[in-house]
Amino acid sequence: MTPATPSAFRMRTVVLAIASAIALATGALALRTTMTSLERVGRVFPGFVLLDNRVIASVGLAPWSGTTVPDLYQSEVLAVDGRAVASTPTVYAAVEAKPAGTVIRYLLRRGDVERKVDVRSQIFGVSDWFFLYGVFLLNGLVFLAASLSTFVLRAESPAARAFLGGGGSIAIFLFTAMDLYGPASFFRLHVLAESMVPATMLHFALVFPERHRWAAFRPAGYALSLVIALAYELALYSPSAYSRILTSNMLYLGLVAVFFCARLVESYVRSESQLVRQRVRVILLGALFGFAVPAIVLTLAALMAGDVSMNIAALTPFLFALALAYAVVKHDLFEIDAMVKRGAYYLTLTGMVSLAYVVAVLAFNYGLRANAVTDSTAFPVLFTLAVLLLFNPLRARVQGFVDRVFFGTDYDGGRVLAEVGNELSDALQRDRIAQLVRDCITRTLPNDGTRVFVAEQNGVVLRELGGRGVVSTAAAARLASGRVLTPFDPPESYPDAASYEATRAALDSVGAAIAVPMQAHGALVGALTAGPRRSGQFYSADDASLLRALAQQTAIALQHAAAYDALMELNESLEEWVRTRTAELETANRDLGQALRELQTAEAQLVHSEKMASLGRLVAGVAHEINNPVSFIANSVAPLLRRLAKAKEAGAAESETVLREAEDLVGIMAKGAERAAAIVKDLRSFSRLDEATRKAVDLSEGLEVSLRLLEHRWRDRITIHRDYGELPLVECDPGQINQVFVNVLGNACEAATSDVWVTTRANGNAVEVAIRDDGPGIPAEIQQRIFDPFFTTKDVGAGTGLGLSISHGIVTAHGGRIEVKSAPGEGATFTLILPTVSTSLDTVARGSR
Repeated sequence: MTPATPSAFRMRTVVLAIASAIALATGALALRTTMTSLERVGRVFPGFVLLDNRVIASVGLAPWSGTTVPDLYQSEVLAVDGRAVASTPTVYAAVEAKPAGTVIRYLLRRGDVERKVDVRSQIFGVSDWFFLYGVFLLNGLVFLAASLSTFVLRAESPAARAFLGGGGSIAIFLFTAMDLYGPASFFRLHVLAESMVPATMLHFALVFPERHRWAAFRPAGYALSLVIALAYELALYSPSAYSRILTSNMLYLGLVAVFFCARLVESYVRSESQLVRQRVRVILLGALFGFAVPAIVLTLAALMAGDVSMNIAALTPFLFALALAYAVVKHDLFEIDAMVKRGAYYLTLTGMVSLAYVVAVLAFNYGLRANAVTDSTAFPVLFTLAVLLLFNPLRARVQGFVDRVFFGTDYDGGRVLAEVGNELSDALQRDRIAQLVRDCITRTLPNDGTRVFVAEQNGVVLRELGGRGVVSTAAAARLASGRVLTPFDPPESYPDAASYEATRAALDSVGAAIAVPMQAHGALVGALTAGPRRSGQFYSADDASLLRALAQQTAIALQHAAAYDALMELNESLEEWVRTRTAELETANRDLGQALRELQTAEAQLVHSEKMASLGRLVAGVAHEINNPVSFIANSVAPLLRRLAKAKEAGAAESETVLREAEDLVGIMAKGAERAAAIVKDLRSFSRLDEATRKAVDLSEGLEVSLRLLEHRWRDRITIHRDYGELPLVECDPGQINQVFVNVLGNACEAATSDVWVTTRANGNAVEVAIRDDGPGIPAEIQQRIFDPFFTTKDVGAGTGLGLSISHGIVTAHGGRIEVKSAPGEGATFTLILPTVSTSLDTVARGSR
């Protein structure tokens, strides 16, 4: 909400201050007069009430004895039971001095005629207070509250200010009337307020429901009221003059009422504003509600020869005040129309029920013995039951009658919405949707042009479907707030005059008599507009409700159409995208296949290179091992030959000795050859060059081969602790697994200071090989990197950084894994976990971590 400007804030403060002051002053007056009026309860009174100037007030209730005396009101009391009286308190005192029910003779004068009348005194009861003073209080409070509320809500409106004057005058008049018949402390204030009522009501009639051409002359009405008020004050205690002034003031008020009625008729017939017509309807409805009951009561009284209580006749006029306040405050054309329509329904029903009651009473009284049925307690019960039974069908028929006659509604809104809803549910093109909606509105509400607009540029502009019309930004902004727009909306409903004029111009540019927003999820998606109705009547609240419902259905249908279009467009683009992506994927697959083959070749070469490097390191270690037995053989060949030659030349006894020496040399040579053969065999077992496929292997044998090949790296320095469990055969590539053992055992031998533990265990469908050393351990910060390719902690040239990486890949390719546990100073444990049955035949190049 836009913050109020300082001037607006000051204005609001002044308005509230004025309203508060009036409310406090009149509230105090009402409280005072209520207390004084309550003092009359339980006391004897003449059967009528007097003003402070001894004039009998024109007020009476049916049970009062004075109401049966003709021409009693506005008569001056001259004497009571033959004794002259000079004041109203003297009259009341004379009556109270005698018991209630006493017939008292009064000498009265009206005009120049004096006469004597007899009236029985009676007790002023609580019901008398309620139907006299209570009615004054009720109507005064309602008039005051209605006028103050209107002033606070619409202080800028001339009609609201005029209504404050009229409502305030009537409220003061009614509040002081409660004190008027004793002790009359506010008699002069009462006649002053009474004098101002015609002037304030004339002021209101000149500015509402729209400004009259004579509005500039409204001060003349106040001047006349001031003259009457001055005459009142001067002749207040001159009964004959007082009565003449009262008659003049009542004549003035009657003429104002006639002018107001003529003004309403003129506004309704001639005004171009539909809002003015709706306001006239509200006032007419308020007048009917406010004064219909008194009229019915008076009619019954005439028909029943006065045998009907008229107390309730004064209970409903305050409804007229509420209708006036509603008409001034409300600026929503269709909200007023809806209230008028409901009021028309209820008023018509009330009138029909009341008429039925009157007819029933008259029929029974004239057809049977008078009051024989109507005085029975069963009669109102039976009549009420009959009304209840007939109310619903009667209400439906009355609503249909009122709709057709007064509002020109001859369609079934529910049926129309159901039919067009079914058609819209099958429509998936925007032009088709617009055509369906236009046809529906044209059939249901014949008008000079129905249009459908859709929002563009985020709702800033509304463009016509199937046409060239455009609804400007100003009107679109008002529609976005959810308002139904008409050219007859009052300027007060707009934030400023520029917005008002811009919206009217926008509606006029598309020939719209009404514009209804189409909204979805709080956002404006379009608008429906309709031209002037061909019947000449304006759109009613039911018409606006129907158009709102149609707009909602249209918005949903347009969203579905937009979603369908987007889906089709997406489908087309998706097909093209799939074709493009398929071609791209085919190209990418070819490239990836080539890259994969190259990668596989490179990785196979890398594995082979690492294996060759491992073999190189092993050859360097076992060269010395092979050299010893070979040296044995080489060094023993010459002595053997010499001894064999000597054996040829020697005699038998000497040959035996020489042959034994030759036999010893042959044994040494055999052991050397066996040693060399064993080393060669272990190297062959390590590489398994003749085994390129997987087979069932004993891992313990592979561990022993690997340890023998690495013996030169741990012999005489490290103790190998073997703890082999009973292992099943493992399906694997033995050459690859031996390479893993050599890599891990070699690292353990390099890290260990004195001991290496090799443990094997069977664990379900897997075999675990744990290799632990007592070395310095692996720091935690590099444990996550030890399997990365080319990562090494050795000096440059001392290692490639591929041993553990390739070992990890080999184990993973076999469906297993390598776990590492290490802490600084506590050595490291590498656990190889391999399944006993291979689930994959992938090569090392396809292994993953």
